[in-house]
Amino acid sequence: MRYDEIDWNALWQEARRAKSWKKKGRTDWDQRAAGFAARNIDSPYVTQFLDKLPLERKWSVLDVGCGPGTLSLPLAHEVRQVTAIDFSAAMLAELRQRAEAMGVENLTTIQAAWEDDWEALHIAPHDVAIASRSLSVDNLEGALTKLDCWATKAVYLTDRVGAGPFDPDLFAALGRPFAPGPDYIYTVNLLYTMGIHARVDFITLAATRRYESPDEAIQSHAWMVDDLTPAETERLTDYVERRLRRHPEGGWEFRRRLAPRWALIWWRKAEER
Repeated sequence: MRYDEIDWNALWQEARRAKSWKKKGRTDWDQRAAGFAARNIDSPYVTQFLDKLPLERKWSVLDVGCGPGTLSLPLAHEVRQVTAIDFSAAMLAELRQRAEAMGVENLTTIQAAWEDDWEALHIAPHDVAIASRSLSVDNLEGALTKLDCWATKAVYLTDRVGAGPFDPDLFAALGRPFAPGPDYIYTVNLLYTMGIHARVDFITLAATRRYESPDEAIQSHAWMVDDLTPAETERLTDYVERRLRRHPEGGWEFRRRLAPRWALIWWRKAEER
C-alpha cells in the first residue's frame, strides 16, 4: 500500500470504535461542569499550553470545545476578543459565571457542536482557532477542516499521546482490557494528507495530583470507566485508596505510574502549505 492511499480519517474512526471508553454527550458534560471547572481552572496544563501560544493583543481567538473556560478566560486577558463555543449549556454557564466574577468583558459564548452549521450560527472567522482536548469527534477530517477554515492566521490543538488522561493501571485493576483509541499520530498524518504540514510540541503533566478528599479522588477516576458494576466500584475505590497519601500541605496526593501527555499540534496558515 502506498502512503497516499491510506485513509487516515477512516482509520481514526475504526480505532475509535475499538476504544475502551464511550464518547461523552451533552448530558454527561452538563453533569460534570461544576466539578470539571474546579479541577481544571488552575491546571499546569493551562500554563504549558499558553506558553507555547504566541499571541498579539489585537488578535481574536476562537476556542472550540471551550468547556468552563479553562483557556478562554486567561486568553481574554491577552487578546482583543475571545469567542468560546461548546455543546454543553452547563459548561458555558460556568464560563459566564467565572467571566463575570473576573470582570472579563471581551468574551462571547455560543452553544454549538462540531457538527453544527457554524455559518448559520454566525460564527465568524478569527485570527486563531484552538481546540484544547476537544477532538472527541466522529469525523476528524471535518473538524480539522473547520478549524483551518475558521482561522485566518493559525490553528492550535491538543490531542492525546497514548493513554492521555486515562490510567491504564486502573483498567487493569478492574480486570478490563484497555484500548485508548486513536491518538495524535492519526491527526498529524491526516493533516499531512490534507496538505497541512503541522508542527508538534508536547505537554507532559505531573504523575501526581492532589485532591481535597479520598472521595474526590475516587470520583475523578470513576469518570474514566463506563457502566461500572458494584464489584468494579469496590475495586476502583480500593485501587485509588491504596495509592493515596496525605500531603504535608493538606489534602491527599495520588501518584500514577504514567504521567498524562498531550501533543500540541499547530500550523500557521501562511506557512504550512
